[in-house]
Amino acid sequence: MVGTTVTGPPSPLSEEAPRARVLPYTLAWLSGALPALAVITALWLYPNDFRDVGEVSLGAFALMFPVAVRQLKVPRRIGFIYLLLGAGIAFAVGSILTGAANGLTDEPFTTPRYAGLLLAHQDPYIVPLAFTYVQYGQTLHFHGVYAYGPLLLFLQIPGLGYEWFALGCWTVLVLLVRKKFDIAVMLAQPYVALLAANGFNDLVVLVFLTLAFVGYEGRRQRWAEWLSLGMKQFANLFVLAYYVLRRDWRNTLVTAGVSAGFLLPFVYWSGPAVLCPAVLPGGVLGCRGGLALNYQLNDSLWLVWAVALFYPSVVRIARRRASSGLGARLVEWSGLGMEGLLRLPAFVVVGVSGVFVNLCVFTLVSLRLGPATSVALLASAAAFGVALVWNFTWNRSWAFQDRGHRSTAYHFALYGVIQVGALAVNLVVLALGVTLGLGALESQLGGILLASLIGYAANLRWNFRAPRARPGA
Repeated sequence: MVGTTVTGPPSPLSEEAPRARVLPYTLAWLSGALPALAVITALWLYPNDFRDVGEVSLGAFALMFPVAVRQLKVPRRIGFIYLLLGAGIAFAVGSILTGAANGLTDEPFTTPRYAGLLLAHQDPYIVPLAFTYVQYGQTLHFHGVYAYGPLLLFLQIPGLGYEWFALGCWTVLVLLVRKKFDIAVMLAQPYVALLAANGFNDLVVLVFLTLAFVGYEGRRQRWAEWLSLGMKQFANLFVLAYYVLRRDWRNTLVTAGVSAGFLLPFVYWSGPAVLCPAVLPGGVLGCRGGLALNYQLNDSLWLVWAVALFYPSVVRIARRRASSGLGARLVEWSGLGMEGLLRLPAFVVVGVSGVFVNLCVFTLVSLRLGPATSVALLASAAAFGVALVWNFTWNRSWAFQDRGHRSTAYHFALYGVIQVGALAVNLVVLALGVTLGLGALESQLGGILLASLIGYAANLRWNFRAPRARPGA
C-alpha cells in the first residue's frame, strides 16, 4: 500500500479547542492559494509573455505546499484535509459560476464532444472536430483531432457540464486519500482545486490511478489500473515506469498489452495513422494533431500526484538501506545524518520554488517597465529580494536551528552578507548575458542559479552548520 496514514504522536494543538487550529489552517491554505492565484492573474494579464514562466511556476509552488504546511505546524488531523476540500469546492463553484481564475483550457468543451464523432461512426483520431463555443463571454473556435485514450471519451455525465464533472472527480480523489495525511495534503491543495474548476480531464484519470495504487479502504483495485491505460498517455507512462523500476516484467508486458488493446480497434478501423495523435506527441516524426511537446499548465499535476503517492515509499526504502552497507557509509560520508539527508529534499524544493518566484517577479517588473538593461538590473534586484524573503520564510527552521554556540544575530548578519554577495553575482551574470545578446530571462535564470549555488555553498560552509569540534577540544 502506498502512502502513510494519519498516525503517530498527536500534534501539540491536537488536544486544544478547534479555534486553536483556525490560524494555522487558514495560513496554510493561503500559502497555497495566493501564489497560485497570483500566477493565474499574471497569466490573464500577460497570456503570451508570462506563459512559459507562469505555467511551470505553478508546479513548483504546488510541490512546495507540504513544506509550508509543515513549517506552519499544521496538526496532522483529517480536519485539515476536510478544510482544504471544503475551501477548494467553495472556490471552484465560485470560479465556475463567475469565470474568475477560469477559462484556462478548452477541455471542458472538447473532451465531451468527441464522443459524438464516435457515435456518428467517425474515427475521432482521424476526423477533426470543428466547432465554435463561448467561454465566459469570449467566442472561440476549435479544430483538431482527438489526442487521448479512447476510454476517456465515455467518462462523462450527459447533461452535466464537464467542469462540474471534473470537480466531482477531484472530490472523490481527495476522499479516497483523506486518511493518508501526506498524500491528501498534496492532492487537496488549491492548485489541484484550481485545475478541477477549469475542467481539466486529468482529474478523471487520476481517480482511477489512485484507486489502482492507493486503493479503496486499503485494497488496490487492479481493474482501475487497467481502465486507466485507456484514458490518457501519462497514465500508461507512469504504470509502465512503475513496473519497470520494480523489475516486474510480467506486469510490464501486461501493461503494454492492455495499452495496445485499447488502440487496436481504431488501428484496424483507420490504419496506422491513428497512432500519430494517440501515441506520438505533435511535431515528432511529422506527427500532426498529437499532444504538444511544450509544457502545459496541467502537466505539473502528474508530478504532484506521483510525488504524493510514491515519495513516502521512497523515504521508507532509503531508511532501510541506510542502516547497513553502502547506504550507511554514504550517510556517514555526508556528515548530515539520515534525518538531515531526508530534510534536504524539502530544502531543495523551497529553493527551486524560490527560483521561480524570482523569475516571475523579474518577468512582471520587466513587462511593466520595459526592456532596457537598466530596467532588467532593477527587476533582477527586486526579484532577488522577494525570492530571498520567500526562501527564508519557508527554510528558516532548517537553516537556523541547532547552530551551536553562535547567536541568532550572528547568523542573520552573516546570512545577509552572503546574500548581498549572491545578488552581486546575479547582477553581473545578467549584465554580461544581455551585453552578449542573450535574452534577459535566460540571463536572469543563469544568474539566479549561479547565485543560489554560491549562496547555498557559502551558508553551508560558514553559517548553516555549527562548527565541528576540533579533536581534543
